[in-house]
Amino acid sequence: MSVPPTSANRSAQPYDKTLSTFNPLTARGREECERHYTEVHTRFARHLLRDRHHVVSYHIDRAVAQYDVRGGFGQRPDAWRIVILRLQPGTRLGLSSEEQEQVVQDHRNCLRDLRSFRLSERVVLDELRGQTALVKYLFHFERAPGEEGVRGDAERLGEIADQLARRAEDGDVGLRLLVQDTVLSEQATEAVDEPGQRSIGRLLEQTTKVGFLECYFDEQEWAEDLFVLPDVRALLLDPHFAAVRGYRVEEGCGFDHR
Repeated sequence: MSVPPTSANRSAQPYDKTLSTFNPLTARGREECERHYTEVHTRFARHLLRDRHHVVSYHIDRAVAQYDVRGGFGQRPDAWRIVILRLQPGTRLGLSSEEQEQVVQDHRNCLRDLRSFRLSERVVLDELRGQTALVKYLFHFERAPGEEGVRGDAERLGEIADQLARRAEDGDVGLRLLVQDTVLSEQATEAVDEPGQRSIGRLLEQTTKVGFLECYFDEQEWAEDLFVLPDVRALLLDPHFAAVRGYRVEEGCGFDHR
């Protein structure tokens, strides 16, 4: 009989992790960018990365609803797509210059405002026991431009994650997995046709992004019953941060070799 993985042995997996966000082109409608991204770009990316054995997993998220002023998710999202990669420690994608240019040229067909972050992952809560369908929420935490205090920001994000886990366990709301992603660095980019279409091989000196919380639930209704509670809303929208945005996302898996 197989034993379900625990949070201890899951969190011990020594993967490097990146998360990238981007928006659709302003020169094309969101619908056309979505069509090209799903029918062309992600298929290209899956086949480009799948057989590189150091690339462990490739997940894509689409923001479908945003945390709103009343604590629900009735707001049209101001985010679009998110990509999460895990790699064997100390490795990089290892694309050739020709492959890198292919990627950039296809960015011109569907996306702009690329922001790519290297992360430190902490599994805060792991109650996965064989579920095959989950609902995901992703919260973004930002500091004000030019602010220092990265250590304090990360510690505060950790406190929020711990308190959210305890609150969810007290309420038995079907929170199956809670992951804290603390940003270590952000990749610099430049414009091609629109801003942020090409990564330029260096890191920004500072980033405003503090981190993310990835929250996986059994059911949308139970999750949103939790997020609408005044104490939970006050916890997540902590004034320590310059901005906090939450999204319900649809997650797809290109591959996962874990």
